[in-house]
Amino acid sequence: MLLIIIIIKTLLFKSLQVQTEKVTIASFGNESADHLSQAVRFPTISYSATSPIDTAAFSGYIDFITKTYPKIKEKLTREVFNNFGLLYTWKGKNPSMKPMILMAHMDVVPPGDTSAWLKKPFSGENDGKYIWGRGTLDDKAAMISILEAVERLLSEGYEPERTIYLSFGYDEEISGTRGAGTIANALKERGVEAEFVLDEGMAITNGMVPMMKKPVALVGTSEKGYLSVKLVVEMAGGHSSTPEKESALIVLNRAIYNLVNRQMKAKISGPVDDFIRYIGPEMPFYARTIFANKWLFKGILLNVYQGSASGNALVRTTTAPTLIQAGIKDNVIPTKAEAVVNFRILSEENSGDVIKHIENVVSDKRVKIIPLEEGKSEPTPVSPTDVKGFLNVFTALRQIYPEVAVAPTLMLGSSDSRHFSVVTKNIYRFAPIVVNSEDMTRIHGLNERTAIEDFKRGIGFYYRLIQISSN
Repeated sequence: MLLIIIIIKTLLFKSLQVQTEKVTIASFGNESADHLSQAVRFPTISYSATSPIDTAAFSGYIDFITKTYPKIKEKLTREVFNNFGLLYTWKGKNPSMKPMILMAHMDVVPPGDTSAWLKKPFSGENDGKYIWGRGTLDDKAAMISILEAVERLLSEGYEPERTIYLSFGYDEEISGTRGAGTIANALKERGVEAEFVLDEGMAITNGMVPMMKKPVALVGTSEKGYLSVKLVVEMAGGHSSTPEKESALIVLNRAIYNLVNRQMKAKISGPVDDFIRYIGPEMPFYARTIFANKWLFKGILLNVYQGSASGNALVRTTTAPTLIQAGIKDNVIPTKAEAVVNFRILSEENSGDVIKHIENVVSDKRVKIIPLEEGKSEPTPVSPTDVKGFLNVFTALRQIYPEVAVAPTLMLGSSDSRHFSVVTKNIYRFAPIVVNSEDMTRIHGLNERTAIEDFKRGIGFYYRLIQISSN
């Protein structure tokens, strides 16, 4: 009977991939690639919330945008927030329709050791196959793609039915409060209620979803929360020649060891359950059997996910010690030791759950537990997949990339879109970049680059999404 139930559930596990009509895909040429190359040459770096801004770089970049896209300058209304945050309004013909919001950010992380780059990080070099430089994946490629698509539509005389907002922040890499946060609050004060928001986040992945031969386009429907906690131990020190059995450093080390080895319980959250529903039917029969019967094979699924760093991050609140400091000299036992441990909080859990977990695991009153407010955020609500916004993104993906399977999922990082929960619950995180495991190391790492043909195809995604969504 059990075997019969398993087989029936597997056979009833039908594909959720949208079947779409074939459309003529707009083509974009080398001029678009040149625009991305030029955009990369502006070192619009976000260092930290307290570091000064390179105003020349950001101002130069905005001037470049203004000159490069004359139709946008002419036809759209532009507002500037806190000197560099940009909001463009493309007025729709039907004011009764809720607007859509397309997002990207213009800032990038520092390049690190520039001598280790194969191409200079702000060269924007085009070698005929790739465009190189910081921002080619995160996130100037998306910003330039949106602008290229809108400029083309305007040149063709296209008029959307619904209003379209283009929101471009400038401090996403340091929490986005002055850029996207300010823009979102301004829209809220105006009473804007958006149909949906699309921001960066996930991508089209090659060879990154186990047991899937075809590419998978992942669309984030929620973001994990963020919490860093400082652990502080203060005890008597002394000379290293006569050490006690315990010291501040030993007690702190034990606390960190226990937190790493007794992490919060793995579970299948809502976004991951959605991922299973959408991607499971596209898998080989043996894998489809497991995904279709997660009520029976939940333990196997969790073990599979926990086998890799990225998979483990999908199914639990992760624990990562990131900073440690103790001691002043090699022959002096430190009187104070402190460390910072970073937690990325799973959907359906919160920072309070994390603090309780730390207290239970550490279970030592000598260890002070101090939550840090900088960067702290709770997991975002899970956006629905049965609404027009998600269906529009899904349809555009299937039309431009018919070879891919599309699936909602949990986003492991964070984006500017979390600020826009004040204007809609329908927030989706996807940018039309194509990545494999090697490419993922380039994001915030060395030798960031994007394939030119993939970039030009990605412009077509925004072009088609606007057509689908604005009518």
